[in-house]
Amino acid sequence: MSRFLSFLVVLVLLIVGILFAAPSFIPVESYKPQITALVKEQTGRDLTINGDISLSFLPRLAVSVNDVTFQNASWAASRHMVKMEQLEIVLKIFPLMRGEVALDRFIMRRPEIDLAVNRQGVGNWVFDVPAQSAPAPAAETAPAGEDGGFTPQVTDIQLGEISLIDGSVKYSNLATGEAYDASDINLDVSLPSLDAPLGLDGSVVWNGDTVELSLDVAEPRAFSVGDASDLSLNINAPKVTAGFAGNGRMSPVLTINGPTSLSIPSVRDLAAWAGQPMAEGDGFGALDLNGTVAVVGDTYSFTGATLAFDGMNGTGDLTVDAGRSRPKLTGALVLDKLDANVYLAGVGESSPSDGQAAPSSGGGSGGSAAASGWSDAPIDLSGLKAIDADLDLTVGEILFQDLTIGKSALDVLINGGKLTAKLTELALYEGAGIGQLTLDGSGNTPSVGANFNLSGLSAYPFLRDAAGFERLEGLGSFNVNVTTRGKSQKAMMSALNGSGALTFADGAIRGINIAQLSRNVFAAATSGWESGGAQSTDFSELGGTFTITNGVLTNNDLKMLSPLVRIAGRGTVSMPPQTLNYRIEPKLAATLEGQGGLAMSKGLRCRL
Repeated sequence: MSRFLSFLVVLVLLIVGILFAAPSFIPVESYKPQITALVKEQTGRDLTINGDISLSFLPRLAVSVNDVTFQNASWAASRHMVKMEQLEIVLKIFPLMRGEVALDRFIMRRPEIDLAVNRQGVGNWVFDVPAQSAPAPAAETAPAGEDGGFTPQVTDIQLGEISLIDGSVKYSNLATGEAYDASDINLDVSLPSLDAPLGLDGSVVWNGDTVELSLDVAEPRAFSVGDASDLSLNINAPKVTAGFAGNGRMSPVLTINGPTSLSIPSVRDLAAWAGQPMAEGDGFGALDLNGTVAVVGDTYSFTGATLAFDGMNGTGDLTVDAGRSRPKLTGALVLDKLDANVYLAGVGESSPSDGQAAPSSGGGSGGSAAASGWSDAPIDLSGLKAIDADLDLTVGEILFQDLTIGKSALDVLINGGKLTAKLTELALYEGAGIGQLTLDGSGNTPSVGANFNLSGLSAYPFLRDAAGFERLEGLGSFNVNVTTRGKSQKAMMSALNGSGALTFADGAIRGINIAQLSRNVFAAATSGWESGGAQSTDFSELGGTFTITNGVLTNNDLKMLSPLVRIAGRGTVSMPPQTLNYRIEPKLAATLEGQGGLAMSKGLRCRL
């Protein structure tokens, strides 16, 4: 018995010695031609191993290959699709006998990968090789132990040191002109077993910025087969910071659910960094988003979301469908304010005089040219083409040019670069109304449309903010339907068309006493509005209708009813040159009784 044991010991030592010594007797270098020929047969491209190949069996199965290159497609600009300084693979032998893959070390040093798509949309990873006849169906293999045969099955995976050191990836698309470049890629992966947590930590330099990321999967086996596993992900970069902690599953499509946070210092800078630069302009600045995220394939949903964007704050539910040519955003939001001026750079600009026409130097039917003009600054609404949207918004305040609109409810639709905002509830300068605003950036020339019906407005602050006019007080009703198009404010004013009506009740005209002027016709011709001061003309009704054609407003039915004075007016306001050609006919009434119209009063009529 002792001799038999001694024999076994000697035999084991002999086998171990052979395994240790075998690599030195195996001509590994002689296998290079066979390896490259096999790769050529399968891919149609050349694999070149310029460096050494080393092999060892004990204490672990280790293979190391140095200085490897793999040929690129014939149409690609770069000669090599893959270049690698070294690939090192080390496997534990004894776990293999139990059907376990125990990877002790897997290291890729300085891999350089060049991915490209040609003008026909074919990637360089598609190999052009002759079609091969299909192999004969393999005979069914009996399960292990059923007929004494052995069928190895992988029951577990153990990853030791898994590293990608100083790698780089380039991507270019000749059909679209897209090009991306990621460098300094360093990744470390830890997976003791499929039933132990998976950890991934690494960094990559993208467009000059270092992106750090970490991923943890609590139950890799469950996650890979479609069962839920706890997940956490963190991304940290100068342009974006994101964090997630929840659960998910890999199949049948990637599904994730849990609380998340997103912080972007500038959406505009992020878009440029990601290779999708936006048109120059204001807006699309800081974005902070927190809530519960649910991901199913290309659909991302945020519930219980809190949003801070371009100085606006809100809460609500949002869904983004990223599986479209343009991402689509849908949902409902409650915002504290909506500042449209942020996205309308150039629309509200004017000269230092705020675009008001200079006063007339004298009476008569003509008016002098304005001292200032409309802005020539370009207006670009093409940023609206970056995304589609269908949103229900409740807003505490809306800022549009100099207008301040109170609590409002909007239905916002963005489709193909055209924004339509329907105001179903509108609080405006103590009044209320409904309306619709359209901004169209889908074509080469931006266009704007507005249709509003308002009542009960406080005239003085409304007209001051809407038109820079500070002469009128009272309660106003206002409806307007206008459209325009142009690449600047000046062009838009020249293309303005539409119609509307104004009615003001129980108000006053500031800075002039028309009754007093009517008593002195000659003084009126020279003093006009300059009589000014604290004087005013009270009225019970003031209003009329108007049309606008190519920037020229025409009114033929102005009337004002006031004690002692009746006024009729007609004329034009040419908005492109900011000139006025208007005739006013005041009539001094002979009695305080009756304000039913000019025809019902008796007195002296004069023309200004």
